[in-house]
Amino acid sequence: MMNNCTYWPLISVYMPTKNRSTLLKKAINSVLNQDYANVELIIINDGSTDDTFSLLQDYQNRYENIHCFHNKTSTGVAQARNQALKHCSGEFVTGLDDDDSFCPDRLSSLMSSYDDKYSFVCSSIVWDFGNKTKIADSHRKIINLTEQLNYNHATTQVLVKKERLDGIGGFDSNLVARIDYDAWTRLIEKYGCALRIAHPSYILNRGGDIERVTSSNNDIIGNHQFLAKHKHMMNSHNLINHVFIDLYARNEPYAFKTFISHLLAGYKLNKLKYYIRSNFLPRWHK
Repeated sequence: MMNNCTYWPLISVYMPTKNRSTLLKKAINSVLNQDYANVELIIINDGSTDDTFSLLQDYQNRYENIHCFHNKTSTGVAQARNQALKHCSGEFVTGLDDDDSFCPDRLSSLMSSYDDKYSFVCSSIVWDFGNKTKIADSHRKIINLTEQLNYNHATTQVLVKKERLDGIGGFDSNLVARIDYDAWTRLIEKYGCALRIAHPSYILNRGGDIERVTSSNNDIIGNHQFLAKHKHMMNSHNLINHVFIDLYARNEPYAFKTFISHLLAGYKLNKLKYYIRSNFLPRWHK
């Protein structure tokens, strides 16, 4: 168990990027500005056609702990992450999306809470909408497999020993979405419960002008792929909650009878909010 940061094992941060040079600088700087002493940043330029190459070359020339690799054509997020993992030298790894950023104590807060008895450690997150922010998954939680199969309680990125992420075969490049959710679920399945700490240290950029890696259609397909892959482990409540996830992704009206039948599976407030939104707030419809 590690309960302080007097020991500083190397943490490798993996970051695929594609055509986001205007946002990339903020993401990179947030890694460089960590209060954690021993970190390297592995960046995969996944077929960018903007000025990402020159930007990364400049960073790599100025910082010894930044290592950049360039793909002529895009391989996709999952494969780019797996490519980055092959170049990671750290005992621990974690990820950062190129449009997001770390709070300065991201790595130190995760490492100080790390315990080998958990498959990984993660944190609550800050949703940044540009004009406002919101903290999500804001309480400490030990995440077991049954709960993880309801919903991605592990949020967007985790701190994990590299050998463990390698041990599940890395990220599944067959998925068009839910790549994180799938990987964290497989880690919990193989290595046991995970720990989510309450302290928010990852800033998720949800500004309206951001081009998303996955479209809403891919979200729907990814949900179905996740369900097909993990259905054999799911109980009846898990299955109900994935019906709700599919309705939500499709932005379809939530029938009253269906809403009532879903309440026994938990997440009642989320379902109530969506029932009201989908049936009584037309401006939310596509």
